[in-house]
Amino acid sequence: MATAMWAAALAVPCETRAQLAGTGIPATDDELVTATLVSEARAIAPGQRFRMAVRLVAKEGWHLNWLNPGDAGLAPGVGWKLPAGFVVGPPCWPFPERFQTGPLVIFGYDGELLLVFDVRTPTTLTAGETVELRADVSWLACADGCVPGDASVALTLQVRDKVETDTEWLARLERAQAQCPRPSLEWNVEARVDRQGFIALDISAGEQETKLEDVFFFPYDTGLIENAAPQRLSVIASPYGRAAYQLTVEISRMAAGIPSRLSGILVSSSGWSGGDGARAIEIDVPLGRQ
Repeated sequence: MATAMWAAALAVPCETRAQLAGTGIPATDDELVTATLVSEARAIAPGQRFRMAVRLVAKEGWHLNWLNPGDAGLAPGVGWKLPAGFVVGPPCWPFPERFQTGPLVIFGYDGELLLVFDVRTPTTLTAGETVELRADVSWLACADGCVPGDASVALTLQVRDKVETDTEWLARLERAQAQCPRPSLEWNVEARVDRQGFIALDISAGEQETKLEDVFFFPYDTGLIENAAPQRLSVIASPYGRAAYQLTVEISRMAAGIPSRLSGILVSSSGWSGGDGARAIEIDVPLGRQ
């Protein structure tokens, strides 16, 4: 589902600067966001995999959007321009934060955003040559309003007989990827619309007894929930004597309809496996009716 959302984000054009006329928002993005292309590999090799990232850094006080931007905005888009034979997978999206702007709540990121991609090189590369990897990147930088920006980024890498790692970027990309949602694994999640018209998510543990705190559901579908409304987490009885919770989420008054499946991510400040475990898990479950 996240891959489908990413494809949709690529298909939607950014607002033009002309649309910002008269808003009081500066019609420039030169100092709001910087974009670069980075790699965990100093040198690549034929038929091997490595990771690259589009690095976006927003000016203090500004933020970038997640896949579902919440009440306003648009997710960054990346259009690759790669030599023949290179294959790039979908990006890893770190879990977002919530930003309050008046009555609106935006889902996104402040500071640095690293969108990590897995890349496979063609077997036809020859050691000793160089390759240039390019991408066209677009975004909205948002504060009290949103300003569109775009940039063309490039990175030139040497081809060797084996991949040579850049240890600094390897560590940074590892940290970024650790913020991406994991499969729910030992957690079972069931979802339904209750009699009060709220979405109720029943969340129960498998073998673990992890205590959940500050859980929030970020849907992939835009316009489905009241983004500014609090989400209530309560402990419920479990037939297996394990940890079990219910998260109650308010459906948007403007929702166009209720989907048959509920997809998105669940984020917990306490993590999903205790200690330094993942803070976000991904779900895609049937949405029943009570």
